[in-house]
Amino acid sequence: MRKNIFLTLLIFMMAAIMGIGFASCSKDSDDGSKGSGGSASSALVGTWSRSYQTGDGNKAKETWTFNTSSGSYSNAYQTATFTYYAAQGYLYLKIKYNDMSSYVEDVKQYSISGNTLYLDGNQFTKQ
Repeated sequence: MRKNIFLTLLIFMMAAIMGIGFASCSKDSDDGSKGSGGSASSALVGTWSRSYQTGDGNKAKETWTFNTSSGSYSNAYQTATFTYYAAQGYLYLKIKYNDMSSYVEDVKQYSISGNTLYLDGNQFTKQ
């Protein structure tokens, strides 16, 4: 009889532990999702720019425009279109510069604080 009570109690405890384990197992979210709809992607959406000085001393503007999973880029020397996804503080880009026929893959470290985007050490302001 004691053995049956112990076995029943053990089964209930295992069921409770498994229930808690399954309840806590949900899709983990990091600071960005691959593609659309994630918090990092939605935080990036918009136009970000910064002013800088070119090698010959002229003032220029660098601009990144992010849509949900694609965008455009321009600076004093070139323009490009790209697709991207954001994950764990990095942007994974597939860029097609307008003067090239093929795509270039690039990874850039980023963070966002309010209306400021820090991208590979450069500071951009949301427009």
